[in-house]
Amino acid sequence: MTPQHRIEADETRSQDARIPATLWHLVKQAGALVSSLMFGCVFLVFAYKIVMRYLADDPVAWGDEVSVVLFVWILFWGNAFVLEDERQIKFDLIYRKLPAGGRRAAAMIRSLVVGGLFLWALPGVVDYILFLWRERTPVLGMRLDYVYSCFGIFVAAIAFRSAWHIVDLVRPGWRRHV
Repeated sequence: MTPQHRIEADETRSQDARIPATLWHLVKQAGALVSSLMFGCVFLVFAYKIVMRYLADDPVAWGDEVSVVLFVWILFWGNAFVLEDERQIKFDLIYRKLPAGGRRAAAMIRSLVVGGLFLWALPGVVDYILFLWRERTPVLGMRLDYVYSCFGIFVAAIAFRSAWHIVDLVRPGWRRHV
């Protein structure tokens, strides 16, 4: 293969790599928008609760429940789609001292372990969430399978992100991902 053909092949590969990166960027933006809207709803419910309690002398019981459900959704939704892997808390004293190839191997092992565990747990998580249709929240009577479905989304997203990280580490340009 001539040097010109190698350059053209690398450009084609990098263009192919940009499509998933652009798609992931759109998913992250949509996830951030949804998280922001949920935070906005929490603020509105909280403000409504304060007004009703102190100005109308009518405490609103449903406000606490809505706030808790929204916080659960914000937590798992944000971790699934918004929070970058680099921002997760991790113990990386040894990892940072490794050469690039060692960091690549460590990242692949970590992604295999984390993604494998989440993928292994996914059927049990989905089964339990489906089981929760029988239970309801105390005030509003929301079905708990709807309330906790965000956890199933989170587990599936982490398994997918781990698999995608392995793909990134196998492709050319892997140094950007360690």
